[in-house]
Amino acid sequence: MSITVTRAGMLFDYAATQPEGFLARDAMAAMQLNRDQYAKAARALRKILADDSINLICLSEGFGQPKRYHLVGTLEKAGPWIQVRMRGIESQLESVLAVSSSLVNATDGRTVEGKKVRLVKRHVGRLVEDLGELDGQIPTIR
Repeated sequence: MSITVTRAGMLFDYAATQPEGFLARDAMAAMQLNRDQYAKAARALRKILADDSINLICLSEGFGQPKRYHLVGTLEKAGPWIQVRMRGIESQLESVLAVSSSLVNATDGRTVEGKKVRLVKRHVGRLVEDLGELDGQIPTIR
């Protein structure tokens, strides 16, 4: 078992003892990890939990404040985190769509690079459209 997976297990155990949530700095101190080690452990823990109903989420406590991590087992408790993450994902997709649209104009569709750009534009464009339909919006970038 890798050290990162071991640390992910330690992080899970630590989080399970913190029903009100915890700050990363407190977990790092308790587990004697630096920031990079903690970040890798958190990513590994999220991957391990990907097929579970439990999630490790983090929520902002206000502008300029550190984020508080929580181990949650219900969609209701994860709701605020999901909303923030979805807004971020949608924003990133719109940026990828805008850049890929520009690259379509700058590349030759007969080349591998040009074909890849067109695939990205087509699939990301469709995803942006589908997400917009769910929100009742008409996408602005085509």
